[in-house]
Amino acid sequence: MSQANATLLLVDDDAMNRDALARRLARSGYRVLTADSGVAALRMVREERIDAVLLDVMMPGMSGLETLRHLRQLRSVADLPVIMVTAKDGSDDVVEALDQGANDYVTKPIDFAVALARIRAQVTTRRADPLTGLPNRLLFMDRLERLLARGRSGGSTGFAVLFLDVDRFKFVNDSLGHVAGDDLLIEIARRLESSLRASDTVARFEGHTLARMGGDEFTILLDGIGDGDRALAIANRLRAAVAQPFQLPGREVITSISVGVVISADHYQRAEDMVRDADTAMYRAKELGKARCEIFDTSMLAVAEQRLGLEQDLRRALERDELEVYYQPIVSLSQGRLTGFEALLRWNHPLRGLVFPAEFIPTAEETGLIVPIGTWVLHEACRQLRSWEQEFPSARDLIVNVNLSARQCTHPDLLQDVRRILDDTGVPPTRLKLEITESVVLENSETVAEVLRELRAIGVQLGLDDFGIGYSALSYLHRFPFQTIKIDRSFVSGIANASNTEIIRAIVSMAAGLAMNVTAEGIETADQLNKLQELACEFGQGYYFDKPLTREDAQAILQQGTTLERHAASHGDALAAQ
Repeated sequence: MSQANATLLLVDDDAMNRDALARRLARSGYRVLTADSGVAALRMVREERIDAVLLDVMMPGMSGLETLRHLRQLRSVADLPVIMVTAKDGSDDVVEALDQGANDYVTKPIDFAVALARIRAQVTTRRADPLTGLPNRLLFMDRLERLLARGRSGGSTGFAVLFLDVDRFKFVNDSLGHVAGDDLLIEIARRLESSLRASDTVARFEGHTLARMGGDEFTILLDGIGDGDRALAIANRLRAAVAQPFQLPGREVITSISVGVVISADHYQRAEDMVRDADTAMYRAKELGKARCEIFDTSMLAVAEQRLGLEQDLRRALERDELEVYYQPIVSLSQGRLTGFEALLRWNHPLRGLVFPAEFIPTAEETGLIVPIGTWVLHEACRQLRSWEQEFPSARDLIVNVNLSARQCTHPDLLQDVRRILDDTGVPPTRLKLEITESVVLENSETVAEVLRELRAIGVQLGLDDFGIGYSALSYLHRFPFQTIKIDRSFVSGIANASNTEIIRAIVSMAAGLAMNVTAEGIETADQLNKLQELACEFGQGYYFDKPLTREDAQAILQQGTTLERHAASHGDALAAQ
């Protein structure tokens, strides 16, 4: 990587040595600041954006080693490279300096070619992404800060920041492995570079910086673009380029990117604020369906702040005992008998009251909090089932259904956690049914298939949830060891329609041929129940029988036995939120 715009701090009490070296480094393309003492150096590191320090060991007052100790309190080894300058090669001073966090050293008299190579190596390591070779976050933010400073001085012609995120990149890592994921990121970086160079629009303005911020996130600085339409046109061109198939070793991969765009404006004073707003616009693009571009507007801030507040509250919800499991009855449609419960998560927020999963599960998935939360739900549901069977003889054959998220299905500790929870609670594996949605199965097919086989091997039952709404692909079912298919509520609500009736009939028939049973979700009326019974659907749940119940209300049902008469249930706003 070029050393252009990198700032060096040269610390030496000898004015002649300091000034001569500073001039040569400046001619090599660096911005050079100088300090004649350790105290001055520390002040400059606090006030300036420094990329590397050349620090003389022997100085009066505060020595180079003492200065190094103070520097390391301010900035880490990775954040600020320090190269010691010593007249005693191999001395105890060099060893001590390296022990205290010096990155490298050069000896006097200085061989300038060697010193330049070592400086370049430290600056490049600090400012380049090791995987793609692109500028990293540090260099990108530095260049953005310089453009903002240029704007404050009246010299800016306008610019734009693009924030790019690879859609469903985690699925690539989980299903193909991290090596394939790294290969894909490298290929995306090359394709973005090529598309920027090939753009006539880009060629007409002053320049651009493409950087990898980390993970599957990239940023682009478009200097000379102050118009939203032009920036959006470039963003869409990049999106279209990434949408073309990638040929990885032994496999073709198709992916997409979501892009957020922000245009420079007078109110931006810090680089972090522009990147934050571009990131916010990118999240908006994902919320609207992914594989699209969105320009930031201030209305997005309220949504982002709400999401951040929700995330912060959710992180504390477990430790504050704010989460609760509700239980919705699952019924044998032919016998009218209670056969189990589906465990459904609720959040008793201290200010917002009862929060339904649709409001916070996407945030939990995105942040990874769904893994500890999901593990807690699994443990609580099994613990409660065990408690009920000890108290009520009628509960000894009941099954509890627990939903697994996409992240849980691909988490390496899932099998171990399930085994541990079953051992801790004493629930037999056959009394636990784990439900996975159709989309999770198909987007992670190889990984999930192996996980499901391992779960079946220990005796856990498996159910395919929301069947029919995602891909409606019947042919893949034989590859996965499911015992239950859950018909999505949309088919049940429209069962009066002849086409929906035939779909349900086909699903029931197909499931029977694969030795699976069928559960219908969302049963709300006697007519729906009668029709499902005619179609030989074995099990059902919904407000016709009962809404999701608190632990106490579910226990009241068990006290009556498992022959379930329909319970009165409210049909308010909670109807669609189970």
